[in-house]
Amino acid sequence: MFLAFSSSLKAQELSRVEGQVTYISIQQVYVRFESTKNIQVKDTLEIFIQNTWRKALIVESISSKSCVTIPLMKETIPIGTKVSFYERPIREKGSPLGIAEPNRIIQNDIKPELPKEEPPKEEAPIERKQTFDGRISVSTNGSRDVAGRDFDRVRSTFSFDINRINGGRTSLETYLIYSKRLGENLNYSSNSDDFKVYSLAISQEIGKKTVLSIGRKLSLQMANMGAIDGLQIETKIKKIGFGAFGGTRPDQNDYGFNPGLIQYGGFIAHEIENKHGPMQSSLAIAEQKYQGATDRRFAYFQHNNSLIKNLNLFYSVEVDLYQRIDSVATNQINLTSTYLSLRYKPSQRISFTTSYDNRRNVIYYETYRSYLDQLINQETRQGLRLQVNYKVSKFIYANASGFYRYQSNKAEPTKNYVATISFSQLPGIKAMLNLNANWMNTYYFNGTIYGVTLNKDLFKGFLSTELSYRKVDYTFVDKEQGKMLQDIVTFSANLYTKKRTSLMLSYEGTYEPKVNYGRYYITLTQRFRNKK
Repeated sequence: MFLAFSSSLKAQELSRVEGQVTYISIQQVYVRFESTKNIQVKDTLEIFIQNTWRKALIVESISSKSCVTIPLMKETIPIGTKVSFYERPIREKGSPLGIAEPNRIIQNDIKPELPKEEPPKEEAPIERKQTFDGRISVSTNGSRDVAGRDFDRVRSTFSFDINRINGGRTSLETYLIYSKRLGENLNYSSNSDDFKVYSLAISQEIGKKTVLSIGRKLSLQMANMGAIDGLQIETKIKKIGFGAFGGTRPDQNDYGFNPGLIQYGGFIAHEIENKHGPMQSSLAIAEQKYQGATDRRFAYFQHNNSLIKNLNLFYSVEVDLYQRIDSVATNQINLTSTYLSLRYKPSQRISFTTSYDNRRNVIYYETYRSYLDQLINQETRQGLRLQVNYKVSKFIYANASGFYRYQSNKAEPTKNYVATISFSQLPGIKAMLNLNANWMNTYYFNGTIYGVTLNKDLFKGFLSTELSYRKVDYTFVDKEQGKMLQDIVTFSANLYTKKRTSLMLSYEGTYEPKVNYGRYYITLTQRFRNKK
């Protein structure tokens, strides 16, 4: 966790550093910051969701500008969601008030250069130390409905990563899930659907810069492809990285192994950095087959640039390089995905973010999901978002955003406006209060949502509680649907122990004029990792 402050620093203001979610896999969330120098593995990050900051992500691994995290919550976290942590001064022995002085030179520490008796060892002993990290969780969730649509579901997860086994060059990673809706008959078909292997791979270090992996694994350089079953190799020469893979992709029906879904490809990446931040670019090309015939051939380009002070640019584009229409195959370039994000932060108080998202559903020519349904349902999704964050004072934050999105087969665009004000510390009770309003207008409904959320940590942070209320008032264009009026009350409590055990309890009650129903969620989690 973050280093603690000395008592003389308590009056200093902590700065909230913000980033955003750039990619979501089935088991991990990828977050990008301007810099991750003050983040450590196992830190907890907050996300801005439902118009409030919530502790939601555990840092699993770190690069110079991004983090791979594990979500703590059951809800899906959308791409573009704001993520933050509190940047704190780093203590350094001998510096005034315990704050590091980066440009300070201590004369007594300067020693004359001595002849080198022997070259340094290739690898320091600490780098070969075995480390491990794991998590086991058991949860149950369900619904209680007066209309008789009750259900209960159990879900268990197991993840375990062990790096440099016995101080060697071999590592193992696993992530398994079993989920079952109670009351269903157990048989081979349903059991295979309920049990999922999201990650199961062995990696071997070859020298300092090369890693060879076999099994089911997500490549961080080609994360948009999802998990890869097979062989992956990555290496780096100075500032340029290379990688290749060959194998299969998981079956889209049950996420199991399917030898008929062959895929192969590779990537090249480049990274530089100056005093303002890094610049990274990567290009990946892949071919996917179905029973030996080309299913999809595409390229993916991604660029991130923070070389200009206070400005961050992220851009990604995906193009299909293969089409087959009326049994005629062509290699025409077809744009399938474009995403652009620009963030400008002129001062510590205010920041502006704008993004443009244009995606189309991908068509597979050999894997019939079916083909006709894909053609009928395919539509261009376009969205433009502008967001402003303003720090009113030490404990007050304001946020406003506008979203404009249209679909090619819809006459009316979607318009969404959100305003939020947050109080990080209410006087007297030391709780966080969040007030928010959402106005939405679409081609089939329009309406408002007003909400208030109160967060309070108790017993020195071992118990975190949250109480929220939302008022929903929607009017549908279809007169048969009429209006939707809802009062939604949610309560959750998270209990943490020193033994890395946590218990989460959550209940959400929805009250409508004619019907009431509720949902519950209970999770018991045990984390374990090696002692430092």
